Amino acid sequence: MRLFIAVNLNDQIKNELIKQTDLLKKVSLRGNFSRRENLHLTLAFIGEYGNIDAVKRAMDEVEADCFELSLCGGGNFGSLYWIGLKKEPLLDELASKIRKSLAKNGIPFDGKPFSPHITIAREVITDTKINLPPCQSKMHVDGFSLMRSDRINGKLTYTRIYRKEITG
Repeated sequence: MRLFIAVNLNDQIKNELIKQTDLLKKVSLRGNFSRRENLHLTLAFIGEYGNIDAVKRAMDEVEADCFELSLCGGGNFGSLYWIGLKKEPLLDELASKIRKSLAKNGIPFDGKPFSPHITIAREVITDTKINLPPCQSKMHVDGFSLMRSDRINGKLTYTRIYRKEITG
């Protein structure tokens, strides 16, 4: 099964992201726009891996402090559009600790450097340069989740399998 570890977002953040997505849709010829229920912040992408219990154990080894997640800016990498996050050392530290625990436990993951962003659209086609307006919203992060990615009836669907609370 296809797995990743993420911060699931609250309604306030999702509302702001959907506003941005709707603006992008209006000025795009077409694109693959993230559905509200799939919006998240990926901390580590595992990919195809079948041992959920091993991933849960690795997650349980991570000790971290709670922090605030704040939207800040946005842009695109070619046809992929994203919303950025305010620099937060505790977020970077959480992603690093998760990745170290996965590696220590022999769980494969995408080793690209952590670049905190939330993808709102892929494969966007437009005939003009798109500048997303600034967005501001924040949330308290007190946990992270193991997520499963499936295509159900042609739709990409993310399902939470496990949640690890953080309390510091």
